[in-house]
Amino acid sequence: MTAPPLILYLDTQDYIRLFNEAGDGPAHEILDQLLVYRDRGDIVIGYSWAIMLEFITRPTDEFREERVRRGQLVKDICGRNAFPFYSDLKQGACFPNNGIWITGRDGKLMTAKSFRRQMERQYLETLAEQQGLNRAQRRRLKTPSAMRQMLRENTSTWGTKREDFQGFPVSDELIESGVLTRFLKGRCSDAEFEERINRWFSDPAEFSRIAYDYADKPNLLDEFFGSSLDKMEAALQQLQEASRNLDDLGKKIREQRQNLIDMGFDKRTARRLTTPPQTPTLDPSDVVRKIEDYTGEGRAGHIGHYMLKASQKSYRFKRSDFMDIMQMCYVSDCDLFRCDKAMADLYGNYEPFAGKLVAKFTDLPARIEARLRDRD
Repeated sequence: MTAPPLILYLDTQDYIRLFNEAGDGPAHEILDQLLVYRDRGDIVIGYSWAIMLEFITRPTDEFREERVRRGQLVKDICGRNAFPFYSDLKQGACFPNNGIWITGRDGKLMTAKSFRRQMERQYLETLAEQQGLNRAQRRRLKTPSAMRQMLRENTSTWGTKREDFQGFPVSDELIESGVLTRFLKGRCSDAEFEERINRWFSDPAEFSRIAYDYADKPNLLDEFFGSSLDKMEAALQQLQEASRNLDDLGKKIREQRQNLIDMGFDKRTARRLTTPPQTPTLDPSDVVRKIEDYTGEGRAGHIGHYMLKASQKSYRFKRSDFMDIMQMCYVSDCDLFRCDKAMADLYGNYEPFAGKLVAKFTDLPARIEARLRDRD
């Protein structure tokens, strides 16, 4: 039996480096080797929502053209191999998830029912403006059968231009294919429509365009995770400050002990009178359980490991840590997982990640070869 391909996860910085570097640069030489492994079936390369948000964020006019092309780069490398969104993992979704990295109700970002309701309302408003419908005519057209009949008889150009959809993100391909108007006229099944619209939303290249054509926020990461990052940073700063305060207190107590000894107290009595407080041990188990209620069992132990390390007064917290540890919820699904050296060092003694983390992009070909040899 042929062994399944190794599952590889690239770091966001890998995509950024590849995008910024000339096609004949050293990172592209490594990529070319990875694509050879991919094309002969030795590996598959997957991406996640975190890659998309980090890689194409800051949708401003200055960076629009560049960021739209970034989504195409992810698509070219990964194809339709996606790690499901966290909330879908617990519901049984698994890699490669038919390319669906984004989530919605019942695993669908858009349902036929919600789209139909929204578009029929917009069409009715347009019709009312153009033909001056009275209240009774509007009420009659609100019934599904009457609205579909009206749309089937529609001879206008409504639905053939982006502006007809009043800000709802649609692609030129979706409009030109006719799937939208066929669906609204009842000539396209709900299943076909949902497959098409959700496949379009989850396409990395198309999502890049959506983010720029329709987003009104300057930074997607700040929009979705800014408050969580602020809370995480504040909590770790408080823990580190408490640790420093305890150290200072211990130092003062030891100084008082020496003063007692200098005054003539024997060492045993001085020690008994100046017992420093015990440093409390952080227990992250409650946090881990709460996260796993969302992501599924066994996917958040590394977050507890991070909390123990980051609470130490010597640890230098970076806001990028948040996205790094969230992406590591996928390590259990991978054979090899790219991360930066800081994260590789931090998890160097974390047994569940043993043999999976790759600290350097340039190390990937050798690590892939070693894994392929091990399974032969």
